[in-house]
Amino acid sequence: MGILEGHFIKERRKAFGLTQLQLADELQISHAPIYHLENGKESISLKKLRQIADRLDLEVVIREKNASSSTN
Repeated sequence: MGILEGHFIKERRKAFGLTQLQLADELQISHAPIYHLENGKESISLKKLRQIADRLDLEVVIREKNASSSTN
């Protein structure tokens, strides 16, 4: 996940009125994965990403790289 996606997560968290520590406490995880996600520092596990996304009413989507939008 890049910095742009991490910035979106950060803005979404703030829209819910949560600090990184509050979100981490609610999810019963360390705040480090949230920090890393928001700042594009390193990858986090899919499990933690889904937990964060669920709490922020977001959806995790996995798709094929460079997938064509056209159907044949």
